[in-house]
Amino acid sequence: MRYLVPVVLILALFGCEQNASQQTDNASLSEPGRVAVAKTPDYLNKPLQGKVTQRGLYRMVRSGGIVDDARTTTGKVVASPVIELVRSTERIPLVKGAQMYLQYRIWPLPNQPAYVELRRVLKHPEMTLPDGSVTTGSDFMVRRKVSSNHVIVYTGYGFDEDYELVEGDWVFQIWRGDQKLIEQKFTTYRPDPTEIASLRQVLDLGNKVLTRMESPHNPNPGLNWPRVVVGDKDSDVPAGVAEIKRSTTGIPAP
Repeated sequence: MRYLVPVVLILALFGCEQNASQQTDNASLSEPGRVAVAKTPDYLNKPLQGKVTQRGLYRMVRSGGIVDDARTTTGKVVASPVIELVRSTERIPLVKGAQMYLQYRIWPLPNQPAYVELRRVLKHPEMTLPDGSVTTGSDFMVRRKVSSNHVIVYTGYGFDEDYELVEGDWVFQIWRGDQKLIEQKFTTYRPDPTEIASLRQVLDLGNKVLTRMESPHNPNPGLNWPRVVVGDKDSDVPAGVAEIKRSTTGIPAP
């Protein structure tokens, strides 16, 4: 299941002749029918680029719950997931609770409008849904926020049901118009019992996550902020989990 500038150019003009030219230009702009046109920054004229910045096996820390979305492979998504990177890899073990995610960056984009429409494509091996229908992926539009001329966002897929555990190649693509900017392939496989037992210790940590209104070394409780605490003691965390990196997707990631 998928839990998945207008730029003001300030010209410093010095000298009598330059000041005179400035006055002439300003006067001409005030004439009827004359319109001042802002220059597009050079970096926005460069070709649009896309790059995968992280990819691998993640675990779910918490989410906003499961919601319906008819566009997706299973008709469901997990809203506002918070995920942690377990290991950077393109080989994903088929274990319930495993999350297969990537983070991508697209640039340069103008800051206005503040959002960009992208096409998100997922291709995967044949999956038979509970109603008997067969699906091989999804293809739909997503709206992503532009910040500092970049889009930086996560997308992925989470394995929650037995019927989702299909082996083979899973390919994620991100398009803008007819330009493919991102492509990431993962290969799922069936792990042996030893690997499953090892992964369970990490993936099941999501059930122990607590949110506390406290901050360390802060004598004023009015200035506290929510922070996530995994377990009550450090001893609850299996060896190697200290290296996990937390990432907040901030949006539904179908």
